[in-house]
Amino acid sequence: MGILFLIFIVTLLDPNEKTIEVSSFPAFEMNELSEEPINQNSFQEGEYKLINVWATWCVNCKLEHGFLMSLQNNGIKIFGLNYKDDKEKALRWLEQFGNPYWKTIYDPRGNFGLEIGVSGAPETYLIDKKNKIIQKHIGIIDEKVWVNKFTNLMK
Repeated sequence: MGILFLIFIVTLLDPNEKTIEVSSFPAFEMNELSEEPINQNSFQEGEYKLINVWATWCVNCKLEHGFLMSLQNNGIKIFGLNYKDDKEKALRWLEQFGNPYWKTIYDPRGNFGLEIGVSGAPETYLIDKKNKIIQKHIGIIDEKVWVNKFTNLMK
């Protein structure tokens, strides 16, 4: 069993992870954490967007949070997808640590996350100017991941 776990971890951390197959971001109609309605019309064409899947129960989400704040401070539009979480805890978390998200989709049961291919948190998706998913990263996003997996695609 230990060998299988090691293989899983090495596969998960493989820096040569391939780019995903380009796919359209699905139409949706949900609520934000603030209970305001949100749908695919929030994803304006003509600009790149990040979707960051996070939750208060996710230790690694807290580890990447500072980097997300720096991306936001540099003008990167990040949509949060609060995944299988408690709304009140999520709102307190953002108040305590800062809010890097332009808007945060609230997905308490994880149904929407499953629709876009979420396997857990954290995960980050890059949506291109035509609202297509062109990159997915499973795990913590940091400077190295940002440069190696995202910046070239945004040129």
